[in-house]
Amino acid sequence: MNTLLRWLLRLLGPALLVLFLLSADLGALWETIRTARPWPIILSLLLMPPFVIIKSWRWARILDAMGIRLGLPTACALYTVGLFYGATTPGQAGDLLKAIYLRDRGQPLAPAMLSVVLDRLFDLLVMAALATLGIFALGQLLPSRELQAALVVAMGLGLACLTVVLVARGPREWMLTTVLPRIAPRLQASLERWNSQLASLALRPRLLAEVGLASLISASFTFLRLWLLFLALDLTRVPLYVVVGVSALIAVLQVLPISIAGVGVRDAALIAVLLPYGYTTEQALTLSALFLLINLQHILVGFIVSFWYPLAAGQPGPVLQLGTEPPVGQEVRHDPEY
Repeated sequence: MNTLLRWLLRLLGPALLVLFLLSADLGALWETIRTARPWPIILSLLLMPPFVIIKSWRWARILDAMGIRLGLPTACALYTVGLFYGATTPGQAGDLLKAIYLRDRGQPLAPAMLSVVLDRLFDLLVMAALATLGIFALGQLLPSRELQAALVVAMGLGLACLTVVLVARGPREWMLTTVLPRIAPRLQASLERWNSQLASLALRPRLLAEVGLASLISASFTFLRLWLLFLALDLTRVPLYVVVGVSALIAVLQVLPISIAGVGVRDAALIAVLLPYGYTTEQALTLSALFLLINLQHILVGFIVSFWYPLAAGQPGPVLQLGTEPPVGQEVRHDPEY
């Protein structure tokens, strides 16, 4: 019954999309697609490499803080594969498979898993903060705008507290050695082992500054790529802050278990934002399809890269063991054989 309920909730988004398509003018929808300017779309797709590089560097920096050395080329490849799995699994849970890749290549699972969680948390913190712009952009179209904004702020504060508990050594040790053993005493041995494996990670100003700056830069690339899609459809009456706000709001809503790959939820948000500026439902649906095009690009590229980085290879690769240093003059890399 619980499985059925979860799938029914996920079908809410696709059901919304079907309703939008039934009420739309399919002729006008095709005309909007046909007249879209191709060069902004192409440029948006071409900006994927710097987007991946900065996110991969941030993930590698988090791993380095836990004593796991990972070369940037390998981090970029694994991050791209993570985008593929994340885009094709409910709630983007497949992104956690990056930790499985590291485990299969000789790394302890706990810090590898934590690195992926922290990487996602920093993205969600930025998006949750900027999503308030999207709430305000929707105006009176949303009931109780103040309540919606308060929920977004509360979610952002909750993510911030969770980040501190995971990153700061004191709160993390208290959670793993005191709180969780009382809740699940059978897991005490595992919790102690995880606490030992995570001991090298501590909340340091330099680490926070580097990861925070990387998060802002990667978010800027995301908004630039989406803004180019607005330009492709000549949606120039929408202010830039609204583009940023609704894009961040969509990123947060896509994590909720009420859709598949954001289908329907993304369309509803864009329709609600574009209609007050004099644009049509057909233009909003086309813009949503272009948003989906970026996700499809991530899926395709990540799927191709996954052939060189297969899951469950079962052998430790050249990724360095916890706390070790590379030999002098030798680059840390991944051997595709594994």
